Amino acid sequence: MSAEHKHEHEHKPRWELIEKLHDKIDERIDDSFKDDKLSFMEVDFALLMIHEKINQQKMELYTLYMKEHDHDEAEKKDAPDNVYG
Repeated sequence: MSAEHKHEHEHKPRWELIEKLHDKIDERIDDSFKDDKLSFMEVDFALLMIHEKINQQKMELYTLYMKEHDHDEAEKKDAPDNVYG
């Protein structure tokens, strides 16, 4: 990857926070099985809905990134001298 394309902020997973979220989700799933008598299929549907929400947020961020990228590219391009001449 060239220096031009290297992102200013390299993101490394913060595993302690990932594990904390996982533990909370896992605990809620266990509670739902016991307290609400949810089936595996119902839990699977809930997880699918969460996954879809995450995908939608990724698409929104990607769209914002592309708009910014296109705007930056448009500012970099100058018209040739003879275009308006």
